[in-house]
Amino acid sequence: MGPSIEAEKLKNYIGQNNSYWLEQDGDEIEVHFSPEFPEAMSHLPDGRSVEHIMYGEVKDGRIYFHLFKTISSFGETSSELQDEDDPIMEWLKYI
Repeated sequence: MGPSIEAEKLKNYIGQNNSYWLEQDGDEIEVHFSPEFPEAMSHLPDGRSVEHIMYGEVKDGRIYFHLFKTISSFGETSSELQDEDDPIMEWLKYI
């Protein structure tokens, strides 16, 4: 299984952070992140917004992520998340 976090813990974090939003349909979840804070703006490609989307599923009170997608002016890339310690999702450990 891919990286995971307690669902309530992540929902509380997202509720306090304007750069994130969550979409849920049943057990399927999408966490969206778009870095709009001033220190990030100078690093964005072509000065345009970037969106990261993490796809997961809720099971027994945890969200297990299986796909990470980035959409930017360069196009779209995605990575399948296979291991609990996938470096793309390292940020979950700091919530």
